[in-house]
Amino acid sequence: MSEGFRIRTAIIVALCGLVSYSIFFIFSSGGHSFSTNIGLLSDNVNLSSEEFLLDPSSLKKKETDYKQTNVHSKSLVNDTAAVYQEEKPVVENEIHTPVTSSTNQTFTKFKRYDGVVIVTKVLWDKDVKTVCEMLCYISHAYNDEMKYDIVVFTTIPWSEESIAKVQKLAAPAKVTVAVEGPPLEEQLAALSKKELAMLRNRCFMKDKPNETLTWQSYCIEEDSRHMVNLGYCWQAEFRAYHIWTHEALKPYKYMMWVDSDCRIGKKWDQDPMAVMIENNLTLLYSGWPYGKFKDPKTRNKMKEIYNKTLCYSKQNENGELYGRMCESGQIIPYLIRQVAGSHHITNLDHYRKDIHQRFLKSFVGDYRFSRKYDDQIAVTIVALMEQELRQEGPTVWHERSKNLTLKIAHHRMFDVQGSERSPAHREVFFEKVKSEWPGLEERCGALFP
Repeated sequence: MSEGFRIRTAIIVALCGLVSYSIFFIFSSGGHSFSTNIGLLSDNVNLSSEEFLLDPSSLKKKETDYKQTNVHSKSLVNDTAAVYQEEKPVVENEIHTPVTSSTNQTFTKFKRYDGVVIVTKVLWDKDVKTVCEMLCYISHAYNDEMKYDIVVFTTIPWSEESIAKVQKLAAPAKVTVAVEGPPLEEQLAALSKKELAMLRNRCFMKDKPNETLTWQSYCIEEDSRHMVNLGYCWQAEFRAYHIWTHEALKPYKYMMWVDSDCRIGKKWDQDPMAVMIENNLTLLYSGWPYGKFKDPKTRNKMKEIYNKTLCYSKQNENGELYGRMCESGQIIPYLIRQVAGSHHITNLDHYRKDIHQRFLKSFVGDYRFSRKYDDQIAVTIVALMEQELRQEGPTVWHERSKNLTLKIAHHRMFDVQGSERSPAHREVFFEKVKSEWPGLEERCGALFP
């Protein structure tokens, strides 16, 4: 046997032994995945070997996701450093909120801010059950710990019994049920004969002098395909203009809006109010685009108030919405795509500014009870015009793009993501989420007997 052959044999045996030891080490770990840093030491990205072996493309995705998180999103403490930052010392007025994961339980520290209110709206107290369900979900997800005040706007006054019911359910948070404005009879009496005739014509009562307009009267506007009741028309006008200066909201600076028929599918592990406040945003929205708006009258109103006109809206790759102003001499499409109205967070002080209030008054001012000039486009235009006027960088952010996954369900979608469907039926939804959400049965089960 030659010397060379003996050397090659020794090398092969050694390599086999090394491979055998590696295999033994892997399986002796009990099947658990181990972490390794693969060529990304500068980014400190941890990637499980199982994930990489099954899908090599996941390495690139991990790197991309990580870089987007660090480059485009400020941290919850207004720090642009990397995600892997040192633990900040606990400060006064800080709340420890337990967050349950699939493998263990950790704690996320949420700071409680001043001037925050959670707001919703309904027509009357026949909607009390719907309101209670929504408030129970958001309380268990977030507000049982934060204890932010809650305002429920209503068109028709509630009974004391209904008010007590929602107050008891949302306790210890303070709940105020606030009537939005005068009764319909008073609002109709304030209209001119011409305005009243126009409204009756819209509501199919032109030749029915003996019929009385009610909040349930169905109406339609010229050049509109939406036939809705008068109560819904009023809510569009109220939320577009009147809400910002309503007496019930005067003590607050930040409004977290949640539609009364929203549901929530998990405990929040990130604080949307921290993102909103620490980054001095005007609007933090859940979905875009959610409809489009093209109206020459509104274009003229913007020009009159702002001396400039918003031509279109666009969301960039970082999840920040911006507006392109119309420029004379240039052909620019005039089409404003609007944010979703079921959930968003707004800086009330920005919307209360005189210039925006003058625009909003003009925006809804052609005639009363318009469905066409609603809150979604009003919220969008003001946020983008405020951003244009401030010239201080992006102040209109998309929640999911900034790592905020709140799992707010509305219209069979979570967080306005068409690919993430939620159960439509209230009881089916509850049964589905309670199995993965500790404590939900105890907190809200009585609402689903």
